[in-house]
Amino acid sequence: MSSFFITNVFTNFYNCHVCFFIDFKNNNQFYNFVYQSLYYFYIMLKNASIFFCLLSLLACQEEKPAPVIHKSPVKKKVIKEPVKKVYFEKITNTNVVERLTTYGKENPETLIDIYTTKGKMRIRLFKDTPLHRANFILLAKSGYFKHALFSRVAKKFMAQCGGSYDDLQREIQDTIGSYTIPPEMSHHHFHKKGAVAAARSYHNNPNKRSSCDEFYFVEGLKFSDISLDHYEDENKYTFTETQRNYYNNNPGAAHIDGEHTVFGQIIKGFSTVPKLTHVDTDSQDWPINDIYIDSVIIIK
Repeated sequence: MSSFFITNVFTNFYNCHVCFFIDFKNNNQFYNFVYQSLYYFYIMLKNASIFFCLLSLLACQEEKPAPVIHKSPVKKKVIKEPVKKVYFEKITNTNVVERLTTYGKENPETLIDIYTTKGKMRIRLFKDTPLHRANFILLAKSGYFKHALFSRVAKKFMAQCGGSYDDLQREIQDTIGSYTIPPEMSHHHFHKKGAVAAARSYHNNPNKRSSCDEFYFVEGLKFSDISLDHYEDENKYTFTETQRNYYNNNPGAAHIDGEHTVFGQIIKGFSTVPKLTHVDTDSQDWPINDIYIDSVIIIK
């Protein structure tokens, strides 16, 4: 702005003096000298003003905006509340009856859906096996059966599941406790096709107490009277007429009646059981490819 102002001033000054000296430039040598000096001075100032104008324009064009500084957001320190430990009195062989009886009264459910990698089953737990029913509900609600493995399967016999073979099962059992359950056997709950029964140890277990975390589903086969007579002698057990009639005409596992507590029955989805048992296994009936429970859902 100032450069153009200077240029205009001296342009006007030069034009005025040119008009004044134009009449004398041919008659007076002195005035010719003054005229030429003013002319050269004007040219010099004009060029200087143009130079400064160019500098001003370049300075405006090269001026860069201030850099934007991206600041990282300040992370707020989150203070986690301390985990509250809930005291849980572990179940033992000493208090198992009391604990499961109390739990059973508070948790009366009997209808369960079991989802396995081979299919779904619905089972009904028997109310007249209260300790085993309560124990199964306790494990189901604690999440114990999530991804529980089938550790033994045998064609035309049964598929056994549970046991502490995974970190989740071991962690839950550490919380609940390690115990066995007194037997709740009866002649009217026997090993029919689709029976749900508790596994147990045969070593140093004269009272036939059940495992707290292993159970099985019966597939079974038919038994003749000759076979039933044999198992009566072998197991010191007497079959009722109802049992004999059933095993003569329907599949089951008569040879372990009186040895294990039957505490439930498959009422829907029995077709899943043969899918569990008819797989490749090792010499101890463990499936070559893992089979497990996906989830257990309590219906009512």
